[in-house]
Amino acid sequence: MQQIKMVVFDIDGVITDGKRYTDGKSEMKSLSLKDLDAIGQLREGGYKVGCISGEDTIFSRGFIRTACIEQARLGCKKKDKALVELAEQCGFSIKEVCYIGDGKYDIPALRIAGLAMSPADAIDEVKQAADIILTRKGGDGCIAECCTMLFDLLHQNCQDKWKCNSLVEQRMNEHLSTLTELMGQKERMFRIGEVADMIVNCYKQHGKVLICGNGGSAADAQHLVGELVGRFYLERQALNAEALSTNTSVLTALANDYDYDMIFARQVEAKALKGDILIGITTSGTSRNIQRAFQVAKQCGARTVLLTGEITEKAKILEDTDCLLAVPAKDTPRVQEMHILMGHIICELVEREIAENIQ
Repeated sequence: MQQIKMVVFDIDGVITDGKRYTDGKSEMKSLSLKDLDAIGQLREGGYKVGCISGEDTIFSRGFIRTACIEQARLGCKKKDKALVELAEQCGFSIKEVCYIGDGKYDIPALRIAGLAMSPADAIDEVKQAADIILTRKGGDGCIAECCTMLFDLLHQNCQDKWKCNSLVEQRMNEHLSTLTELMGQKERMFRIGEVADMIVNCYKQHGKVLICGNGGSAADAQHLVGELVGRFYLERQALNAEALSTNTSVLTALANDYDYDMIFARQVEAKALKGDILIGITTSGTSRNIQRAFQVAKQCGARTVLLTGEITEKAKILEDTDCLLAVPAKDTPRVQEMHILMGHIICELVEREIAENIQ
């Protein structure tokens, strides 16, 4: 990150809490004295300080005089343009400016600033545009918090924290993007209910559900089995389900005596009956031990459900797959996050149907 040399902030909602107070005669606003002190500290630390406000009021003009702010724009709605102008007046690039804003008119300025911050009580759209969401609310020390962060950054004590915050936001945005894309594909959404119906019909015929996966997907398999055998939301009968990754003696014997590709297939051969369901979880869709398990399941007359990521239509495992739940992503963590979401929804749908039939 380029070194920050200038701090610019909104007035209402940043220096103040954005509210108006009155004594019956005049209007007043609340601000924190530590924010006024922070403005002085920023100047002493070599930073230029400016403000941009959408309002041009007696308070805002008085604040500028009191805080001795030379770089200011009042009654300004195009804050990105004003921010560029203030930076140029001081001889800085826009990437050398930190901007703090809380409202919708601040978003364009936040997007172009070198470092974008928002108070803790900013609107959601502003928080999404900010690099750092402060812990302080507007009018309650957010300028002082910004000042502390900048001094820490200057001495490189806070650089890793800033990078961490950026990574957190990036990964959450990736998660949201994957979910949004999944929700936009109605056919894939429909298949979630289709799998739940398959499982309900299996249980009505006194069948069982077997689930298998490797690594994190093995943990997901055990997780979902726990929801079925135990309970999700409702009190109801226990449902017959088993994760094929839990018996270490069986797993190691099969891997040692046969082949690792057989660790699930051999168990399916021993346990699966006609009408049962085998759920295979593989983010890549290429796990050979799950492919072999699906082949054996079809021979036993069991139905198969595949939870995977984005795979080619020519993937070999699809030859033995009855229902495909594919996440529109290839990044393993994002795929796994959608798998457990879909699994939870399936468990809830199954549980509701089972509980209603019992009642």
